[in-house]
Amino acid sequence: MKNQSYAWSFDVSSFMVLIGEAEEFNYRLMQRSLCECLTAAPVAGLQSYIRTNYALLEATGFSYFSPRGCTTAPLRNMRLVQSISRNKFLRDGSCKVYQIRSTDGSRSNVNMLSIAAVASWVVFAAILIFSLVLGETTWIGLSACVLLTAWSIILRVGERYCLQPAIWKAFQAGHSDAIYVLGRRNSCFILQGSRKDVVKWTGQGLEQKEGELVERLCVGMRIGSLALLLYFLIVIPNGTTIDQLAFIVLNTMGQVNVILGQNLNAKACFEQLELVEEMAMPTRTHVYAYLLRKFGNGSWVEKADLLPQTEVWLRWRDAVTSNLIIDPKEQYGICMEEESVREGKTKNVEVEEVEEIPGKTQEDKTVFKEVKQHRVDEKQVDGRK
Repeated sequence: MKNQSYAWSFDVSSFMVLIGEAEEFNYRLMQRSLCECLTAAPVAGLQSYIRTNYALLEATGFSYFSPRGCTTAPLRNMRLVQSISRNKFLRDGSCKVYQIRSTDGSRSNVNMLSIAAVASWVVFAAILIFSLVLGETTWIGLSACVLLTAWSIILRVGERYCLQPAIWKAFQAGHSDAIYVLGRRNSCFILQGSRKDVVKWTGQGLEQKEGELVERLCVGMRIGSLALLLYFLIVIPNGTTIDQLAFIVLNTMGQVNVILGQNLNAKACFEQLELVEEMAMPTRTHVYAYLLRKFGNGSWVEKADLLPQTEVWLRWRDAVTSNLIIDPKEQYGICMEEESVREGKTKNVEVEEVEEIPGKTQEDKTVFKEVKQHRVDEKQVDGRK
């Protein structure tokens, strides 16, 4: 009877705690500090560490355009991507211009990360003590909690050693530069600073170090993660209620750690930026006008495919850059009217030229006169309006 009470079973529902793979992936992209690596909170998605680092190395965010370089590229600095998303820089109808600070103002967030790391060890110790005090804890719960925490630290430290920020060299590093990111509705985010800072902030993703040791470490971490995951799948369903509860609480702490780490890193990134200008953008036309007036009416407009290649937009483009006071939407209406008048005159000239062609019958000439009279009537009606 005693052996039957400990019969092995397999319960997939016990592993609903193994979630958060996407959040863990984003957190890994933010280049965790050593303090974050040494926290007692486990990784939130252990299964994601079974895969290769290719997805980490190729991950990108929003697409940006550099008017001075005439290039479009994806953002690889995931701290900036998270900062844009979490601080709502691309909120509908908003245009914000930020300058990269020359000094790092994120010291308070470093202290917060240190406090969070210490707190995680306090919580981890409390989980173990609470489990032992209840008296229903077995080797299953203790081994699962200790192994998950220890292996998580190994994974984070190993990944920090194997991966490093990509090195970018900027031409004419001291010159000023800027990039912009367009949002979905009447929104725009502009980042400006020295060319060196802009290149670093936009293109600095992750790259894997060279060497046989790094390759072996990466393979070892993948194999170890798979073995540990299989171990959890086998033993946790066969533990006591307290064993499973301790494991769930520990995984919950991992979820909290990921969210907290992302927020603190995004905040640290935000504190290195200085707000230069913020404007409300009623329409997309106002966004286009602001970009043209800020960066000039140059060849970058065609490279960025910013405006439709129509006669009206070409007229508007020249008008808003020569007249900085007029409202962009009103100017577009003026350009539309001018284009309508021009098209009307062109059609009238075509009718007159066709009417004067020799060999036309009297019936043809009558039709041409009716067309001309109809156009005159339309103009009179428009004039009354």
